[in-house]
Amino acid sequence: MPKSLSRRIQAFSMLAAVALAPTALAEQATVGQPYVFTTVDDYTIRLDGNVEVTGVLQGEAAPRTVTFRVTHGSEENFQVLGGRCDRMALLTMAKPGVYLFTMSVEAQTNYYRQFACKLTRLP
Repeated sequence: MPKSLSRRIQAFSMLAAVALAPTALAEQATVGQPYVFTTVDDYTIRLDGNVEVTGVLQGEAAPRTVTFRVTHGSEENFQVLGGRCDRMALLTMAKPGVYLFTMSVEAQTNYYRQFACKLTRLP
């Protein structure tokens, strides 16, 4: 095969991979692992017990969507607790690069999972 045809095939396959790549990689949060976002583009509290955060993780360049599965008694309690994190996510959205937004889910000995969110101002 001629070199020019081989290079065209390689270039076409790379172009196709970039064009078909999703804008944000989606994943389920690993229990016990904190996710530190330098920017937040989207924050969703869903009624099914999930919190979805889309943004750029510290040390990465591409945005990613992480789904945190949280079960906490009733839907009302879940929304109240999840609503406390939304203020932190909104600050990170409004001032990218000024804050770090950390979210994690921890396993508990009972049926429920405990989730935590933290806002840190960068020096």
